[in-house]
Order: sequence, then C-alpha cells, then structure tokens
Amino acid sequence: MIGQLDRIRELEKLQNPKSNNSSQKIVAVTSGKGGTGKTFLAANFAYQLSKSKKILLVDLDFNLSNLHLLFNAHPQKTLNNYFASKSLFEEIITKYNSDLDLIFGDSGIVNQNRPTIYQIERMLDELDKISSIYDLIIFDLGAGVSEENLFILSKSKIKLVVTNPEPTALMDAYVLIKLLKSNNAEDGINIIVNRCYDELEGYQAYDNLKSAVDHFLKSTINFIAEIPESVEVRKSIIDQKLFAEHQKSNTVITSINKALAEFGKIHQVFNINQPALQHAS
Repeated sequence: MIGQLDRIRELEKLQNPKSNNSSQKIVAVTSGKGGTGKTFLAANFAYQLSKSKKILLVDLDFNLSNLHLLFNAHPQKTLNNYFASKSLFEEIITKYNSDLDLIFGDSGIVNQNRPTIYQIERMLDELDKISSIYDLIIFDLGAGVSEENLFILSKSKIKLVVTNPEPTALMDAYVLIKLLKSNNAEDGINIIVNRCYDELEGYQAYDNLKSAVDHFLKSTINFIAEIPESVEVRKSIIDQKLFAEHQKSNTVITSINKALAEFGKIHQVFNINQPALQHAS
C-alpha cells in the first residue's frame, strides 16, 4: 500500500509540476464577512504558535491590510512592493521575534490593482523556496469570496474559517464553504466561532452551520473552538498591543490555547510524519 501511495504522489507531481511543497505548511485564516475578528485571531494564533514553532504570518488582505496595526508596526516594505517588482521577496519579511516573521500588506493606495492569479502563483513559488525555514506559514486573507481568496484557499491544506454567532456571519460562512466546494477546495475546513457570550452560544452557532453544510452541501467541517467576547480584546486593538503578548492569563487566551490544541491534532493528521504541535502556554 505504501508503495502504491508513493507512486500516486509521484504521478501527481509529474502531472502538476507547479505543486508547491509549502502547501503542506500553509494555514489560511479566512471569513465570509468582515468584523468577525479574523485578523485578531490570525495574529494571536501565530504569536502563540511561535512559542514552540517557527512561524511566518502573511497579510493577504489586498489593499485593506491592518495586520501591522495589531503589531504596532510601521512597515517600510510590503507585499505590494514585491508585486510591483520594487523589492525582492526576502526584503519584505519583517522579523518580530526569533520565531515569528511577518509580511505586511498595504491599505488605501489609490489606483492600486489587485494582484493577478499569476502574481499570487509567483508569490507561492517564493514561499516554497523558503518554506524549509518555517514550521507553518499562516495567511490572513481578506474577508469575502474574491477570486484571489478562493485561489489561495485552494492551495491551503488547512482552512480556518472565522465566524461569529450572528445569522449574517453564519450565512456568509456557509456561502464561503459552498464556493469552496464548487471549486473542489472543500478539504480541511475548520470553524472558529468568535465573539461568543458563552460556550453554549458558540456550540449552537457551529451546530447550526454544520447542519446546513451537512444537509445542503454534503460536506465535512470541523469545530476548533469558541472564543469569548472580551472588552480587553477591544482595548488591546485600540492600544495596538498584541493581546497574547500582554495577557498571560485570560479567558480569551485560554480559548485560543484550546483552539491551538485542536489545531495541532488536525495538523498532525495532514502531516503524519511530523510531530504534533505542542500546546502553547
């Protein structure tokens, strides 16, 4: 059986020579709508993971980027510099700490075109060249279901869909999952329900979404965790202080660590030959 699987993998490489090794390390954080806390979770998720893994976090919210605000950073070179051929790819990587690197985007540039699929493919090739440096590459995608987002999600083995208990957010998450299915990219979909008043609200929201996905799409999604609503989170965003870096003991941190533990199990399934991620504390 192992020999057959190896032959299948070799055939896949021959039939698709542009397949990137880095795809096994890519985790795409996405949402159906804005305001779910997607970027907050991507940033704090990456920071907690960097306590035990080497992480690259990439802001792929094209021209509406705000990841730099959470890190209180003022990037001199961004992903747009690379797309415009003004900077080499390695020049746009910012070191936050010894185990967390960042690539920032831009916001509000007049007449800034969205990157083409070809440009995104070129970026993925660059990531593939440096993928051996990192244990995980985390994408913070823009909200919504643009062509660029769907293409990037199709290249991501693990997808973290961030939603909240509001019916509009759940409906948009459902539409995103439906489009992923229609684009043959429905594998590895995992749900985080953010901004919950209590655990029950989070579980009920997930159950409602799962019921719709089961019934209408016949697809599989997994529950990662519910994250509570928090005044402290809002204050950290206003103060531009990375929450996980300044809050060592908090219900939100506890929930994020719970999400990390569940994520570690899922990641191990996709990478049987790699050790499970350690629970960040």
